[in-house]
Amino acid sequence: MPPAHVIRPRAPHNPLADPKHFSDLWTVHDLGERTRELQAMATLLPPAELAAIAPNLQALPQLGRSTDRPPDLAMGKTIGEGGMGVVRAAKQLSLGREVAVKSLRREQATPAAIHKLLQEALITGALEHPDIIPVYALGQDEAGVPMLVMKRVEGTNWSDLLRQPDHPLLASDPREPLVFHLEVLMRVCHAVAFAHGKGILHRDLKTANVMIGHFGEVYVLDWGIAVALHDDGSGTLPLARDAQAVAGTPSAMAPEMVHGDGNLLGEHTDIFLLGAILHEVLTGRMRFAGNDLYQVMFAAYECAPFAYPAELPAELVEICQRATARDPNERHGTASELRTALSVYLQHRASLALHQTARTAMAQFAEALGQPTDDATHLEVRRTLTEARLALREALRAWPENQQAQADLRDLLQRGTDWHLLAGDVVGAAALLDELPNPPEDLQQRVLAAKLDAERTAAEVAKLQRDFDPRIGARTRSFLALLLAAGWSILPLSLRFFGNRLGYRLTMGQLLSATGLFAGFMAFAAIWARESMFRSHLNRSLLASGAAMTVATFAVRALSWHFDLSVEIAMTFDLVVYGLVLAMLTATQWRRLGVPAAVYFTGAAFAATHQQWVLETTALSTLIAMTLVAFAWRPDDYNHNAWIAAAAHPVKPRLIRVRERDAQGVHE
Repeated sequence: MPPAHVIRPRAPHNPLADPKHFSDLWTVHDLGERTRELQAMATLLPPAELAAIAPNLQALPQLGRSTDRPPDLAMGKTIGEGGMGVVRAAKQLSLGREVAVKSLRREQATPAAIHKLLQEALITGALEHPDIIPVYALGQDEAGVPMLVMKRVEGTNWSDLLRQPDHPLLASDPREPLVFHLEVLMRVCHAVAFAHGKGILHRDLKTANVMIGHFGEVYVLDWGIAVALHDDGSGTLPLARDAQAVAGTPSAMAPEMVHGDGNLLGEHTDIFLLGAILHEVLTGRMRFAGNDLYQVMFAAYECAPFAYPAELPAELVEICQRATARDPNERHGTASELRTALSVYLQHRASLALHQTARTAMAQFAEALGQPTDDATHLEVRRTLTEARLALREALRAWPENQQAQADLRDLLQRGTDWHLLAGDVVGAAALLDELPNPPEDLQQRVLAAKLDAERTAAEVAKLQRDFDPRIGARTRSFLALLLAAGWSILPLSLRFFGNRLGYRLTMGQLLSATGLFAGFMAFAAIWARESMFRSHLNRSLLASGAAMTVATFAVRALSWHFDLSVEIAMTFDLVVYGLVLAMLTATQWRRLGVPAAVYFTGAAFAATHQQWVLETTALSTLIAMTLVAFAWRPDDYNHNAWIAAAAHPVKPRLIRVRERDAQGVHE
């Protein structure tokens, strides 16, 4: 809406169903005769008698040939022609520069045409702006016809660019065509705002009156029917209030222009024309159309809202509808305000492009959610979710008020949180929930419950990992294994040595009593290494296995004594017991203990067939087996990143079994 201090006149009431008022205007302003040979996109000039009083033509300097001095202009070829005027290239000799000279055809040099050219010169000369062609001089030729000397600009008419999408000027520009045309329109708005600041109204803004130079220059042309909004007392410029005739381009006229009442004109009139240019940029056509000039101007008189295609940017459509509103008070307040609206759209355009990219990724995300769950689908869901989320974040960074992007991001974060929960990724679900403003209560509760369960699971896993971490007590185990290898191999060899020298023979009672040595060794190990050996379930299981082996050895020896078996047979059974204990540890704790178990079984088989070598076999089997055990338990053998793999079973199945057992206990 315009600022409060701007008071705009309203056009007379115009009921759309009753064209009588327009018919009266058509008759009063003699539009039938004045538009007899006029095209809808051409300019309808005001009657000659309504032209402003021109400056004294005789007072203008001679720019052409003169009898008393050489000409300052060397005229060249014609570079442009119109209905009444002609533009020729020339060289200004005094400054040595190329210029353009606009003058009238001799046969068209009527008072009305002369007035129009002089007014254009005076208005353009008063507007020193980068987007308005500079006027260097105003004079007359040897026949007294006005000559307007301007900067020579080589370029292309904007209307030609709109109708030639493959024009080289567009093809060589890195910007998208829509962005290119909008930035041109913003330059035009800037020039018009400057003119309004000088109190001048253009009245004939259209793409045909804008030139675009080869280097991107933009020039607003043809100020021939411009009027002054305020009387400066010079009498050289026509006043808007005196413009009591219809003038302008019928296919782009503001509705108040059709009334032919200068009191209705104002800055809002040019703003409408700028909106009509935006309409042409969006649709490729002028704002109003019809089968003849009567219908075209009646359409301008009605000025009904235009039904734009749905695929056009909604923000641009809204800007265009506002700028071309029938009620002047509904239009943008100033040309600068319209320019700002276009600038804001270009900023929003980047956000909209990112939003569209995000929507494509969101569609892929939704499609992936419906696919069968496997590793490839999981990766696709994660990829599309991340792409959509990042694109929406960037879209909102470019335009925080993009409400559709806000809604899409909220929906995406909720669906992403749900997916992470279903996938068991509590960390990912919590991270997305943290990004979600005002998340739903039920979703918060689900994530909280999942976090508590994950923390409980993590604590349980940490305990299981600690219980089955083979690195805990590894040095102690290796040391005890080497100690056992040395002691349990030296003892049988010592018995063999003393038996051969002294004739000593081991009895079953002594062998049974010797079990106490092993029990004492196990007690020593438990006490000496209690800090590390009782710290993990793995080591506690090992101590329990050692105790079980001691009891089993004692039982085997007691049964052998009871059934009056020989010491050799009893020691053979010992080797079987040792092998069984290691086999049990192989199956439940360390797969790498299978080789030492096989050593004991091999020794037992050999001792069973070679009873005379049972002591030597026991010593050698224990030395080899316990050395291998010590080697298997060495601490440097466990990879820090894969130590769980060294155990027989992974942690997760153990955790599941523990939970099932606990649940069963609760149920019972």
